[in-house]
Amino acid sequence: MISIRDLTVEYRGGHRGIEKVSIKIPTDRVTCIIGPNGAGKSTLLKAIAKIVPYNGYVYLDGLEVSSTPLKTVSRMVSYASQIHSHELLSLSVLEALLVSRYPVSKGFVEGAEDYRSVYNIAREMMIEHLLERRIAELSSGELQRVIIAMALAKDPRYLLFDELDAHVDVGVKAMLSKLIKKWSINKVVVFTTQDILFGVTNGDYFILLDRGRVVFTGNKKDLLSRLGIIEKVYHVKIARYKYSDLDLIVPIYTS
Repeated sequence: MISIRDLTVEYRGGHRGIEKVSIKIPTDRVTCIIGPNGAGKSTLLKAIAKIVPYNGYVYLDGLEVSSTPLKTVSRMVSYASQIHSHELLSLSVLEALLVSRYPVSKGFVEGAEDYRSVYNIAREMMIEHLLERRIAELSSGELQRVIIAMALAKDPRYLLFDELDAHVDVGVKAMLSKLIKKWSINKVVVFTTQDILFGVTNGDYFILLDRGRVVFTGNKKDLLSRLGIIEKVYHVKIARYKYSDLDLIVPIYTS
């Protein structure tokens, strides 16, 4: 379980990305974190992954993250977000996937197990045809699939996806919906999204953030019964409808 108590992340200039957050993220359900830009979604995931310093407590399976060696946290957690490193941009997709396995690789030189794992993940994410391409040559949608594959490469217990469905087309979103269920069988999946429909379709447990604070936590049924909270946070009307056995919500962009 991910247990968070009194979490505050403060950036330069005194801006607080997260303020006094206390939540528990279940391990038996897919957790979706939603909220407008600047709500603290990315900051929350970065604190869990030991990417940003924080005040308070973040526990992964009983280990407090700030006092746990980064090497240990890196083996447990994959944080997937946009690539900004120029060093990674110069690598081929295959090289980037192999680099992502370093925390769990058995040696300094990649072995047969590393290559086998990487090729299996490439097939799952349908990026086999991209393996020899440079990261810098990819479209934003192709790059997103590679970023997800890089997170999967070290086979972590916790998968943290920051805007999992960013830049991808509807066909890839449908593929991701199937994969999320598959990953959640033996991993803890937590993802953020700006697409409320995608979030509600694929999440089981929800955390709604606004200005660094939690305004709602609960399961899908509770979220759907309190659409007013979402409308207030996003400043937009939300419509609910049913398709087959799915309960769906979509924002209404017209005035």
